[in-house]
Amino acid sequence: MSAPLVLRAFAIGTVAGLRSMTAPAATLLAHESMWAGPAAFAAVGEGIVDKLPIAPARTSPPALVIRVISGALCGAALARHERSAPLLPATLGAIGALAGTFGGYNARRYLTKVRGFPDAPVALVEDALAVILARNAAA
Repeated sequence: MSAPLVLRAFAIGTVAGLRSMTAPAATLLAHESMWAGPAAFAAVGEGIVDKLPIAPARTSPPALVIRVISGALCGAALARHERSAPLLPATLGAIGALAGTFGGYNARRYLTKVRGFPDAPVALVEDALAVILARNAAA
């Protein structure tokens, strides 16, 4: 039995805040969409680019808007799959994306800047957490 839709919508939004393409990839994979492959490819690409020094800050306005839109669309997609009204899940997905964006940013910054952990392993752990949460939220 899966968690209630409202929790799953918030969780998939949180994933979108951590990795904007992981949330749609997981949602599309869980619902066997023909777009799952390209979305998964984009998610892997985002995971690679995130490790590069040229990666934009997730809190920059363009990146933040993309994450919020991704969270909202994924929340609405979960609702659609369950034949529920999409407004509340989309809203919770957007709010989750904000929480994931700023929570992930601050956690990663704390671990690397304050605690002195190297960035690459912290980013990989964040990737793993995003995938695990996405898998559970999208199912």
